[in-house]
Amino acid sequence: MGHVMYDANADVKKRSVFRLSMIADEPVFLLLSLDGVNIDPIIDELGGGGARLVSANHFDQFYEGQLIGPAVLVLHDEGMPVVYPVVKWKSWPVVGVEFMEISEKDREMILRFLFKVERRMAQQGPKPALRRRAH
Repeated sequence: MGHVMYDANADVKKRSVFRLSMIADEPVFLLLSLDGVNIDPIIDELGGGGARLVSANHFDQFYEGQLIGPAVLVLHDEGMPVVYPVVKWKSWPVVGVEFMEISEKDREMILRFLFKVERRMAQQGPKPALRRRAH
């Protein structure tokens, strides 16, 4: 009997819009209400069409296909666009969401913010790796 090889990339769907990792000292949040409780998970990756949330405390309240909007993105120095996220996947402690029914104005605000993040990252250049000194 032959061995079945699992290809992890077979399950990956291509995104229509790129995503960027956020800058640690300028956090981005998603303000939303889950079961009547206001939460504000940090976003560690953001794109014009979706985001990756980090939510260890409320992870079990999310499920695939769940509409968790309307919600408000808090974008540092750019604004607060309204989005309608749907949970696409989850893997502790992160939750992947796709934005549905987003206005053109709000999508442009997100893309402007991403452009600024990308420009700041390029200006900062690569960060040197932390190394331990030999004693």
